Amino acid sequence: MLNDFLGTSMMLKGKPNIPREEYLQLVEQLKKAALRDMDLFPENEYRANDCKGNSVLGVKLKYRDDEDCLYADSFVEYQLFSRLYPYLLKYIKDESVQISKDSDLFEESVENKFYWSITKFIPIQEKIYKQYEVLLSLSGNIIGVEGYPLDFERLSCRLSECLDYFSEEQKFILNNMDQILSPLNVILPYQPGDILYIDANPFGKPFYAVYCAETAMTRDYFDWTKREYGHYKRENPCLYISEDHNGLDFTNLTGYVSSFTDYIRFPYAPLDRIKVVDTCENPYLLKASRMLKEDPSIFWKWQDWKESHGIGNNGLEFFSK
Repeated sequence: MLNDFLGTSMMLKGKPNIPREEYLQLVEQLKKAALRDMDLFPENEYRANDCKGNSVLGVKLKYRDDEDCLYADSFVEYQLFSRLYPYLLKYIKDESVQISKDSDLFEESVENKFYWSITKFIPIQEKIYKQYEVLLSLSGNIIGVEGYPLDFERLSCRLSECLDYFSEEQKFILNNMDQILSPLNVILPYQPGDILYIDANPFGKPFYAVYCAETAMTRDYFDWTKREYGHYKRENPCLYISEDHNGLDFTNLTGYVSSFTDYIRFPYAPLDRIKVVDTCENPYLLKASRMLKEDPSIFWKWQDWKESHGIGNNGLEFFSK
């Protein structure tokens, strides 16, 4: 199974640009690899040398705090476990049941507000490293995986033999995390003016956006990325209603998204959470959709207009004419 994972990873690296379907397949493979590794700590992690590792799983509850949250001061410290089965999963299940009992205290489903974070820690020499983090819904479904390859790239310069002790699952997560976080070579199937519904639960409230174009850069820059990187680095800006900026703003569907639209924290680009819909309730987005379908260059005109009107401009007036 994992050889299939690794083979797919190599194929992805060999293709300059990939369709969205291949990217989503990689996301699912990443989840499966993490699920296996959380209960398969290899014996070579315990070798008696500088790379001696005693891996542990730390779990904590996280929540979307966009209302007065009763759990704001709870579960601050990690609860530590040595394996995923059976005790960690039993702990999550029992605590999730308790949270669900308080569902009437919130305006929406607790499943949309709370989720679990499981972090894989491994000590090497005198430091403790995070290998990856797995996010689970209250019902126990994996909703995200995030690896930390940069730490291990630095580590490999000093203790390259440590990385040889990692399982195939661990290597797969670290080797593919950059592609997951910044899918700049993924070709999206959307057209200018498409209305997108993005299910941000439980990281943020769901919202609508209007797709603008394939790249926010100039054509010269777009062509330069092909010469420099071997593939076009795609950016995919969308218009959305920003509560933070009190008006119309734009976000990028790809690229690193440590915070995505008004500080929504996604584990990676939310390409698996998008649906194309026929309409939405916001009149500005509807008008922007119609105008972009008629003339995609409207996005550039809106962007120039917004910049020329300076600080305090909320971007709505352009589409209110």
